[in-house]
Amino acid sequence: MGLCVYLLIRPVFIVTLFFALGLLVPVVAQAVTEADWLYAVDRPVAAQTNEERDRVAEEGMLVVLSRLTGLASVPRTPAIAAALEQPQNYYNRFVFFTTREASGDPQTHIRITFQSNAMLQLVKAANLPVWWSKRPDILAWLVVDDGVSREILASSSSHPLVARLRNYAADRGVKLTLPLLDLDDSLTVSPADVWGKVTASLDQAAARYDADLVLVGRLSQDQTFEGDVYRGDWEVWLDGQPLAANFTTPDLAEAVRGGIDMLVDRLAEKYAVLPRAQRAQRIHITGLSDVLGYAELMAYLNSLEFVDALDVEAIDDSRLSIALVSRAEPEQLLALLTAQGRLREDLLARGFEMQLIWQG
Repeated sequence: MGLCVYLLIRPVFIVTLFFALGLLVPVVAQAVTEADWLYAVDRPVAAQTNEERDRVAEEGMLVVLSRLTGLASVPRTPAIAAALEQPQNYYNRFVFFTTREASGDPQTHIRITFQSNAMLQLVKAANLPVWWSKRPDILAWLVVDDGVSREILASSSSHPLVARLRNYAADRGVKLTLPLLDLDDSLTVSPADVWGKVTASLDQAAARYDADLVLVGRLSQDQTFEGDVYRGDWEVWLDGQPLAANFTTPDLAEAVRGGIDMLVDRLAEKYAVLPRAQRAQRIHITGLSDVLGYAELMAYLNSLEFVDALDVEAIDDSRLSIALVSRAEPEQLLALLTAQGRLREDLLARGFEMQLIWQG
């Protein structure tokens, strides 16, 4: 017998089941598993000491807060200042390990993993933006002109730009992939294509990496009497519009920051929910065929950081009505809920309230 029959004949059974699953009780959103990397920070240390651990713990808290909020600089609100004095209350694991530098010398690191629930609660207590942990996959095409030749940087390249770019992107809350530059890539893209920003070639080559966004960087390295000077630009297309940033600097790190900051600031502007007052918004969802579908939907909604709480108000046949509490404005909430494709807007439905279809 299908779920629709049970809903019509035995509604008490369904309500009891939802109550048993905890779906009628407002639940604070949890971080999704795929975003665990946002809460882990690796840093080199001079020694395996408590002093070094405490130093990195404070620095690491600020890195995680930057990732969760999209802010390049985290304001020292009273809540943040108090937390920075007791960072041990916010992490649950640390480990020292040793790697080999490019020179062959050993380097000791520490990896500190912060508690997702505690950090999200801190962000909200400090009235900071909350940036959803579902981040776009970014492919970076980078070409370097040293005055003699032009070279596309591969994921295995030892050029210092690669490590700096990956590390700074991770600190800002996005993961960056560089091309393998194997035979397939070489047949599709040349340094001239990247330098000239030949979109057709770059998009064709990027398709194999299943990237959401393509970041293109061009860097010229000039030698002067005062030292090296880096010139170039970054470009990425977002929502059909180009974003671009130029740089001229003796600092390679500054050249890297220009491109990443340009991209992350725009992503955070679009996806981060500002610390407005909470509001409950009624949402109607169809496309649910059985009890497992209901449970999967509710688990998904509870995993979204921008959802502060939700409560089931009515179950009518295969239609679910919920009150969803969030700081997001209705337009942004709709964009966030449908961004991953598991929910889509029901364009045929009428009414002033949000109508969605569960895709599973």
